Amino acid sequence: MLNLGQSTTRTCDGWSRRELLQVGACSAMGLGLPMWFARTAQAERTAARVRSVLLLWMWGGPSHHEMWDPKPNATSKIRGPYRAIPTAVPGINISELLPLSARMMNRFTIVRSMAHDMKDHNQAGTMALTGNRNGSQASGATPLPGRVRPSMGSLVSYLSRRRSGDWPAFTVIGAECKVSGAELRGQTAGGLGAAHDPFRLATYSFDDGFRAPASIEPIAGLGGSRLTDRRRLLTDLDDTQRRIEAAATSGRFTELQEKAFALLTSSGAKRALHIDAEPDALRDRYGRTVFGQNCLLARRFIEAGVPFVQVNWSGDAEDEQQGGDGGWDLHYRLFERMQDRFCPIFDRTFTTLLDDLHERGLLDSTLVIAMGEFGRSPEISSIGGREHWPYGYSLAVAGGGTPGGTVIGSSTADGGHPASNPIHPVDLIATVLDKMRLDRLELFPRESEVIGSVIPEMV
Repeated sequence: MLNLGQSTTRTCDGWSRRELLQVGACSAMGLGLPMWFARTAQAERTAARVRSVLLLWMWGGPSHHEMWDPKPNATSKIRGPYRAIPTAVPGINISELLPLSARMMNRFTIVRSMAHDMKDHNQAGTMALTGNRNGSQASGATPLPGRVRPSMGSLVSYLSRRRSGDWPAFTVIGAECKVSGAELRGQTAGGLGAAHDPFRLATYSFDDGFRAPASIEPIAGLGGSRLTDRRRLLTDLDDTQRRIEAAATSGRFTELQEKAFALLTSSGAKRALHIDAEPDALRDRYGRTVFGQNCLLARRFIEAGVPFVQVNWSGDAEDEQQGGDGGWDLHYRLFERMQDRFCPIFDRTFTTLLDDLHERGLLDSTLVIAMGEFGRSPEISSIGGREHWPYGYSLAVAGGGTPGGTVIGSSTADGGHPASNPIHPVDLIATVLDKMRLDRLELFPRESEVIGSVIPEMV
């Protein structure tokens, strides 16, 4: 099949090499240039145009049994204490812990057949964020050449670099994810360079709100004109530096300087931080919680045109020293915490976010993904929780042209493995890039085994 009009790598004249070859192929087939233009225009009109991705990263592994894939007919050791309730879409049931989501089922899709084979948080998180089938290159796996692959957000940043606005193309709200003090691998750009690492904002503080990082706060008394003067001086100094440092290092440093200067001088960029400008009623709808206010800020970044925004629900958000490795890693007291805190907070914020994006006309162009690195085990443990389980789990996706009110794939009777349509994280990443019309072959032209397959039900 010919791939008409979807390539993003252009020549100086605005044509990609691939498109020129396709025109030649069409001509050979008798289609001709006018027909090629018509086909391309039609593809542009009908394809879902995703401008931004909003990843709700539920670090720790949320239990799909208590959320998206309850098993009411299983034994009590598997089904747990909660009922499955009908949703707004006949035939689709979810947990009673998500009543607001149940009423909004027509707005999103559940994927019930996610699966990989990494049980460790770090390896599974790397797998989920990078699509690397070898995770964090654990023992027993065949390591891929070089370092850990770039995060999904870094891939979007690199491939959409010509579309960036005021803020860096990959912005993360929340602290870095860690396990026992060790940082999760796969959160950065890897070999793509520091310019495509996430620009990270600390999680919401009820005392201070959101603040721009110190690295982009202007020096007191240093106005725009003086900043420009300082920039000229910096350029002069860099001319000397470039003659001393290696070209690759210099180029990378210069790109970081450009981003920092853009943030320093852009009133529009920093305006996105001011969620106090939002009506109190809307802030209440999101929930006066860390996750709720983080997601409201994320919506402001989406509105400002940031291509990839990630909200981390990790150990420093909503966990309140309740134990576990942080975030959704509920090895014990799972049912109490899911019922009293985790699910009500998520349910309220997730549904408000989808409503807010829809009301602003942003949902069709924004792909929202709510996922963790894996799910939880079918059997309830002796300490009242569920263990790590990557072999079958669920996630939710909305917007970006993804049809709502559907379920993709299915799981076995115990929710432990895919019963149909198994989907690997690398396939999700391939689908994200495809829906954004970003060409993953630009990065991995000879590595078909690691670029994944587009999920047809999502396009």
